[in-house]
Amino acid sequence: MPVHKAPGRNRQKCPGVKIVQTTLARTFAALSAINEAILYAKSPDELHQKVCDAGFASGDFMAVAVFLVEPDGQRLRFAAGCGDDVARLRAIEITTEAGTPEGMGVGGEAFRSQKLCISNDYLNDPRSLAWREGAAKAHIGAAAALPLLCNGKSVGVLFVTRSEAGSLTEQMVSLFERMSANISYALENFTRETARQTSERATRRLNRMFGALSATNEAILRAKNEQELYQLVCDASVHGGKSLVTFVLLKERGSHWLKPVAGTGENVEIVAQTSYSVDPENPYGRGISGEVFRTQKPIVERDLARRTRGTPWEQANVNTGVAACVAAPLIKHGQSIGVILAFLSQSWAKDEEIVGLMLRIAENVCFAIDNFDREAEKARIAEEEERLARMYAALSATNEAILRAHSRAELFDLVCEATAKGAKFTSAAIALVDHQAELLRVTACYGPNADTVRNFKFSTSDQVPEGRGLTGTAFRTRQPCISNDVLSDDRITPWVANARSNGIGSSAALPLLNGDRVEGVFLFNSPECGTFTPEFVELLQRLQANVAFALDNFDRAEERSRTEEQKERLTRMFAALSATNEAIVRAKSRTELFELVCQAASTGGKFTSTTIALAKADNDQLEIVAAAGPSAETTRNVRLSIDADRPEGRGMSGTAFRTRQPCVSNDYVNDSRVSAFHGVLQGDGARSGAAFPLITHDKPVGVMIYMSTEQDTFTSEFVELLQRLADNVSFAIENFDRADEKNEADERIEYLASHDSLTDLPNRETFNGLLREAIDAAQRHDHRFAVLFIDLDRFKVINDSLGHEAGDLLLLEVANRLRGALRESDVVARLGGDEFVVILDQCGEIDDVQRIATGLLTALAEPMELAGHECHTTASIGIAMYPANGADAQTLTKNADMAMYLAKEDGKNGYRFFSKEVKTQSIERLSLESALRRALEREQFSLNYQPKVDMETGQITGVEALLRWSHPDLGNISPAQFIPLAEETGLIVPIGRWVVKEACAQAMAWQRRGLLPVSMAVNLSPRQFVDEHLLQDVDEALAASGMSPVLLQLEVTESMMMRNVGRALKVLDAIQSRGIRLAIDDFGTGYSSMSLMKHFPIDTIKIDRSFVRDLPQDSEDQAIAQAIISMGKALGMTVVAEGVENAEQEAFLRTHGCDEMQGFLISKPVPARQMAELLRPMEALVAPPLQPEADPTADESAALRLKRAVV
Repeated sequence: MPVHKAPGRNRQKCPGVKIVQTTLARTFAALSAINEAILYAKSPDELHQKVCDAGFASGDFMAVAVFLVEPDGQRLRFAAGCGDDVARLRAIEITTEAGTPEGMGVGGEAFRSQKLCISNDYLNDPRSLAWREGAAKAHIGAAAALPLLCNGKSVGVLFVTRSEAGSLTEQMVSLFERMSANISYALENFTRETARQTSERATRRLNRMFGALSATNEAILRAKNEQELYQLVCDASVHGGKSLVTFVLLKERGSHWLKPVAGTGENVEIVAQTSYSVDPENPYGRGISGEVFRTQKPIVERDLARRTRGTPWEQANVNTGVAACVAAPLIKHGQSIGVILAFLSQSWAKDEEIVGLMLRIAENVCFAIDNFDREAEKARIAEEEERLARMYAALSATNEAILRAHSRAELFDLVCEATAKGAKFTSAAIALVDHQAELLRVTACYGPNADTVRNFKFSTSDQVPEGRGLTGTAFRTRQPCISNDVLSDDRITPWVANARSNGIGSSAALPLLNGDRVEGVFLFNSPECGTFTPEFVELLQRLQANVAFALDNFDRAEERSRTEEQKERLTRMFAALSATNEAIVRAKSRTELFELVCQAASTGGKFTSTTIALAKADNDQLEIVAAAGPSAETTRNVRLSIDADRPEGRGMSGTAFRTRQPCVSNDYVNDSRVSAFHGVLQGDGARSGAAFPLITHDKPVGVMIYMSTEQDTFTSEFVELLQRLADNVSFAIENFDRADEKNEADERIEYLASHDSLTDLPNRETFNGLLREAIDAAQRHDHRFAVLFIDLDRFKVINDSLGHEAGDLLLLEVANRLRGALRESDVVARLGGDEFVVILDQCGEIDDVQRIATGLLTALAEPMELAGHECHTTASIGIAMYPANGADAQTLTKNADMAMYLAKEDGKNGYRFFSKEVKTQSIERLSLESALRRALEREQFSLNYQPKVDMETGQITGVEALLRWSHPDLGNISPAQFIPLAEETGLIVPIGRWVVKEACAQAMAWQRRGLLPVSMAVNLSPRQFVDEHLLQDVDEALAASGMSPVLLQLEVTESMMMRNVGRALKVLDAIQSRGIRLAIDDFGTGYSSMSLMKHFPIDTIKIDRSFVRDLPQDSEDQAIAQAIISMGKALGMTVVAEGVENAEQEAFLRTHGCDEMQGFLISKPVPARQMAELLRPMEALVAPPLQPEADPTADESAALRLKRAVV
């Protein structure tokens, strides 16, 4: 393809480059040339130009140019180019913003998108509108922009132009992309290399600056003065740190000018000839150095040319050509004294680390300046110390004497000797006060005339001449008293002769102080006059203070020694306390506790004896139970008492016991309180003692006594510690008490868990265990034994009548009788209530068992006195034999129980052996109980009624409802058989409720039939009487029937009322308040109190049939019947006799005033229908006489009685 050249433009050719004829080939050639340029370029700028030259020379382009982004990132500036179109390209403006015409061209688009951008019709491309006019003149047909990238970021574009439109083919585009990638790769390499070189240069600079810093520090160390220091620092800064020029300016004294005092570097003379000031009003004071001086803050100026323009230093800066500088203040003792200036190249000034090192150099110089002054001060101090060392030689010797002394006497001797030798005194003496004699007595003296001074008389009183001298005055005034010419001093008159003969020229007396006390005086005699100058006196006052300090130290040492001794003793006692606590924990008994405690306390406290004595319950003596220590044996023989009237009771132990407070004697030998013990204990060296009470449960029980061979042993701290020990022992004793109580309680609990609390017999659980053991033994040895189940007869009657206390006494007596009647090998236990069981060990013969059972019944039948009453009780015994009647405990007990019930049914007070018949009867009893539980719901109960007749009128006054049970299979069952069973099972309550309801309903039924209303008597059972719903049941029965309460009579027994008198009164009062009448049934069979009877709201007393049966023949029954009738009359009650069966009984009762009767003589209990016939008014029928009677009067009387029996 021919090459089209623009008219008037000649293409430059690179020599040696062969021109390729085709455009694509030339483009390849351009790519190759560019790659070659990349290889040989040494810098980015060189790379840019070489790329442009190679691209233009090898490719068919009008121009090749490189545009780079400006620092602000807004524009692309022309950086390099080659070709005919370069002049135009250099002048055009290309931006990176997409919203501007200059940024919409291929250059801006390639920069933003980081992709090759081509325009094949440049003059008609709307993107080239901003440059179209120039492009048309240059005959530009096509253009392309290749992005230049560095580390993924656009840094510019490679711009090429061609004259032919549409000449940029896809192959060329691909080559352009390769060009862009290669150039970008080269730029990245240059960037990395530049960074590496920059880092190396920075490292070299830092190394040079660290070298300069090191050299500066070395200069600081070597410099002998400030001037030398400044010059060495300047040299180090220039030669080591490569500063161009460094110099030091110091402010002239009394002037505002800064003058150069040292400097190094190029053109230093020019810099030194320039003027500098610290005055801001002076033109030469407004520069960098003046500002740094005034503000004491460094300045780093990186554009010195700009800074000095228009200033007095402009020409000097031009002449030297420096670009930047670092200025730092020189500060001494907080004040600016000058400035150090270092001129640098601009690149070094931009490095913050370089600048920082330069400023550190300045700081080190300031530190060195301060050190020069410190060295001078040290020299002055050394001279002063040398002078003071000479002055204090004597004081040092004295202090050494103070340090070496072990006592006051030794201290005084050493001080006098050291002072006399060190100061060359004729004598140095110390005199201590004797307050009683008002004298100062010389106790220590040293020097040539020491013996003479020892004989001097010194007084503390100003009333005598010897007290008005130096020593007396110093003692009283507490101030030094000086005489520098003793021979002419009137105060020395008493001693002037001795002073002259001993060559004393001057004297000084200083008070010897110990805290606030004056203990004496120092007296110093010198052979020369005028010795005691103020400086010398000051030295002696120092000596005086040191001795006073030493005396105070001796006091503290003595106190410390005492404290250490006390601490050591307390430490031992703490150890003893710890050992005591350990003993308390380890001790298994009180004796072991006391022995361990005494031993621990005696060892720990180093007591000559430690003793524990406990109070005796039967006298006033304290019994020693433990003692330890060297004199323990002696102590054990001491008699101690708590009685203050006895001598041995007025000592420490008795006093501590009585007062409950520690009693201490720290001077035992002279303590009159313990005089009774002096003869015994002084032989053991006792000098002090203490007694501490042992208090448990808030009562003193004993004392702890400590004896010591040292006086004043028992300080307050020691006493407090020993009190803690005594408290711990008291606590331990209480613990033993609690442990004993707990053991007793545990044993009691265990005993109670296995025994009956009332009788002390084994209980049910224990009995079962004993029975199992008996079975095991019988199995092993193949023998038999018997189990007896014993139940008391009529116990409930006695318990209810005489009260629970009497019942308990009865049970106790029964238990004792059973134990007394049995062998030791036999077992007797109480199962509960009035039930006892016996195991007859190895008693397998029936005859033997019968004999023993008979003996038990006989023993139990003996009368006994209970609550003032003679009572008789019997028992029923059931017997089961092992193994015939059971091979295990449960079966044996159950079978014996069955046999016991049958013994009761046989009439009580007997025994029965278990047999098949017994089992059958027991089963029948269970069947009866089961049937009884269903009888009420199956309506098997009915009521019969027995009339009561007025004995005077013969009229029926009321009826008594009596319960009957008719079972479909068992037939009519006797009330004596089922009522006790109902009472025992609790079924009597609902049955009784039915009886009351049915009786009331029947009474109203009779009334509705027109029969005369009569009272209806209903018996209440014991369980029914205590039932909380009794009153509600009665109210409901009356309400349901409509019966008047006055026609209802409720019958109770004596025992029911006496069981709980308080509750019985409340219930009976509640019943009476409703209008219901009350009667006592079977009166005379229970145990009621006549004094209580009058308080019960009773209307009627019923004489029990047992007292009527043998009337009138039995005299006892006559007396009982008469007594009951008389008591009833006296209390205003109606008396009814039960069980009247013949005329003799009726006649006796009527004769003695009985009000009413009931019994077979009148009528047996009959059903309601028959009772209605008796209640219907009709003519009286005359019954034949029971016996032939010829007496017409008797016939008339009998007829009249029968007539009265009919309503």
